[in-house]
Amino acid sequence: MKIFVIGAHGQVGQLLVNTLSENDFQVIGGYRDPATQAPQATTEFTPVAFDLNAPIATLAAKMQGADAVIFAAGSQGKALLAVDLDGAVKAMLAAEAAGIKRFIQLSAFHADDRVHWPDSLHDYYIAKYYADEWLRHRTQLDYVIVAPTTLTNGEATGTLTTEPTATSTITRQDVASVLARAVTSDLHRETLNIANGAVPIAQCL
Repeated sequence: MKIFVIGAHGQVGQLLVNTLSENDFQVIGGYRDPATQAPQATTEFTPVAFDLNAPIATLAAKMQGADAVIFAAGSQGKALLAVDLDGAVKAMLAAEAAGIKRFIQLSAFHADDRVHWPDSLHDYYIAKYYADEWLRHRTQLDYVIVAPTTLTNGEATGTLTTEPTATSTITRQDVASVLARAVTSDLHRETLNIANGAVPIAQCL
């Protein structure tokens, strides 16, 4: 199965590329500048130039032949409208244009509930909210929205709860594992809230 990863150079994206490659997926990693950002190509991994500012037709051409898309891109607050919101929507439109049905979106816990948006990340949550709403209501994609709580750089635990609280956390490696498993999971057009917990990831999806 061939997976196109958008945001392959990000903190979660790098872990995701490794996780997918180690689990016998063929991975195409999208990078703004593969020459300086991407690892060397292997039999399981192909880096390609991919800029979310490009026209949708260009993005769709890059995705051709993939079986699923995982959107893990983020601007670190520097281009929330262009990347986190419009970039996500353009990725969805490009996937549909390329004939790809499966779309996994990395979002954030409580992105769907304004009451819980922290003041310090208010604009980020606005971008995530509307990107998720577009995916739910303006596409025919077979999506899973993965919504983790606060991310940490700790060691992977391999465990989850799908009923997190506002103070829950989850390691980036565990998020990468969930994104990878979501591709072939039985979840369809659903949102998965996640944090580290007591249940093995394999039992949650």
